[in-house]
Amino acid sequence: MKKLYFILLILGLAIVSCDQDNIGEIYKPEAPYVAFASSVVPQNFLSADNDYSVMVQIVRSDLSGSTTANISLEMNDDIEGVFDLESATVTFTDGQAKAYAKIVPVIPTDQINPAKMYKFKLTLTGDNVSELYNTTTYTALFNIEYQDAGTGDFNSDFWPGAWPVDLLKADLGNDLIVYKAIDLYEEGYDIVIVVSGGNVTVSGQAAWYYDDDYGDVFVSGTGTVSGKVLTLKLTHYIPDVYAWDEATETLTLP
Repeated sequence: MKKLYFILLILGLAIVSCDQDNIGEIYKPEAPYVAFASSVVPQNFLSADNDYSVMVQIVRSDLSGSTTANISLEMNDDIEGVFDLESATVTFTDGQAKAYAKIVPVIPTDQINPAKMYKFKLTLTGDNVSELYNTTTYTALFNIEYQDAGTGDFNSDFWPGAWPVDLLKADLGNDLIVYKAIDLYEEGYDIVIVVSGGNVTVSGQAAWYYDDDYGDVFVSGTGTVSGKVLTLKLTHYIPDVYAWDEATETLTLP
């Protein structure tokens, strides 16, 4: 509550305390306002416990009656086709001081790249919006605590060749396991591999260096699990320039 009132004070709005005997009015606007609770909210963790979603708090100045806040989410390369607003409107009921918009995944959760930090820039729209706190930026990421998983064996039809690879492992719950293959193709390029049940996903990520003109080569694809063997169908590509033919590559877990 204190955070809410502090924000409303900054906005120059009517301040309402939990103690109705101590109602103070700093400034009475012509119309009630809605606003984001904060302009920046970092370090939101995505997990099975919250369905890999992000809750965005919205507050209002006048608690009487019901009102609606309209909200939009600006897309970027990392979130487009991966996350979106569950609803573009948020409704306050009579007496309700705060409400929440929800950012949710629009793809299966095992296809979300757990190695990325996702940035969400949101805007309140309409004629009941604060002139100050009408935009906010949330960041979200997976809370991954890797453990040493030993050494696996990698076999590639792309290079071709076979070699040992050091692995880290994180069990995120809900049948979701993340492996990090250290220096898989080249030193300094770790590859994150997501296993969900019998399915494997390698989201687009830098895998090795081509040359000074074209820079990094990326890899992405899907696969299946059979025992300790992950069979992957991977494509190596330079974004917007060139893609090699899909290749079968296998990782045998320790």
